[in-house]
Amino acid sequence: MSITEAQARRALRYANIPWDGEVDDPREDAWVVHDHCAILGGLAAAFAVGRYNLRQAENFFADLGLGARRALGLGSRSPCDTTLYRLLAAQSPTGFEETVFAQVKDLIARKVVKNDRFALGVLSVDGKGTWSRADGPKVEGARQSSYDVDGSSLQTFGALRATLTSSSVCPCVDQQIIGSKEGEATAFRELLPRICEEFGGQFRIVTGDAGLCARENAALVTELGRWYVFGLKGNQPHLHGLACEHRHYSLGKPLARTAEKYRGQTIVRELHVRDVADDPEADIEDAQQLWYVCQTTYDRGGACTAVEQRYFVTSVPTGTLTHDEELAVVRMHWSIENGCHWTMDVMLGEDDAQPCQASRASIETVSWLRIIGYNAISAWRQLSPRRDKKPASWARASETLRDALLLADVEHLRPLENTT
Repeated sequence: MSITEAQARRALRYANIPWDGEVDDPREDAWVVHDHCAILGGLAAAFAVGRYNLRQAENFFADLGLGARRALGLGSRSPCDTTLYRLLAAQSPTGFEETVFAQVKDLIARKVVKNDRFALGVLSVDGKGTWSRADGPKVEGARQSSYDVDGSSLQTFGALRATLTSSSVCPCVDQQIIGSKEGEATAFRELLPRICEEFGGQFRIVTGDAGLCARENAALVTELGRWYVFGLKGNQPHLHGLACEHRHYSLGKPLARTAEKYRGQTIVRELHVRDVADDPEADIEDAQQLWYVCQTTYDRGGACTAVEQRYFVTSVPTGTLTHDEELAVVRMHWSIENGCHWTMDVMLGEDDAQPCQASRASIETVSWLRIIGYNAISAWRQLSPRRDKKPASWARASETLRDALLLADVEHLRPLENTT
């Protein structure tokens, strides 16, 4: 594949990860051969291009071009998969969160990440499984549950992740690992203040699904000077029941409507709104409106095949957004699933490949490396050439980034400081 000089320079920029000073090298002097941050950066790059087990990562290291090796800090020798495993098994995740902060801030400073989808800025927070293992040695801190009739045990860790869905890049800015005796709603209260401190100027609206809808969380969002949009389900029976009273909506004509084609089907979404700012029944901090979104799916022949009804509570002041923007915010939250979560699973192998399962620390370290890799490939994809005004497929972006890293020759490129 033909790689331009500009693409090669940009690839080297992504290989140059701004590692935080708290990222500690755990290795003993007797087995230190390769630069510590070079190995970590190479692993993040390997994840970004779909090389998500350690043997594939070893081959990726061996194939790297001179420019990428120098950008990472690698010498002429490449680490083997055993070396990679030993490092991950001993590595502390301390400092990785700060590294992700620095990575995203650099993308913001270079205007790669910007609120091109929604000017006010939207931070979407959602949980997903980040690690699981059936039976095997017990990992301290993991959730233990039975998943089969014979009583076989399943160990899992989850992660509550936050992405800037108002940006087409949809970067992941932070995460909170969730193990046993931990929950998403409480993790949210630890996660959000950190993000507001680091990226407060990038978003005004915080979205979350029904699992995050709690009075404490609504109060926190308000205290931090943001507006919330939370999904509503049975875990909040009073609010959900209030939202389901359709007689309070004007159902004759939707306030906003979208229709899109998806795999031969037509999906229609319609928005209805109910003001509750002065309603004492809406007993959650600063609630302004309830949103009802009806999603109807039609087959190729126009027959209705499914109807989904979804409800939301929001503190966005009435009249701040147009109804089209309100529906856009709802759809924007789902971008964390379609963008970050799907890419982490399918392209970076989070569901299928667990390169090191030695401890909670090693599992969390791998999770952070995958986030760094995801942010790199997502930014690369956003700046890649478009066809029919659409971004390149994830597979195509992964292929071109890999080729750029393998072929880049630093001797023929201008200094990294001059790249954008």
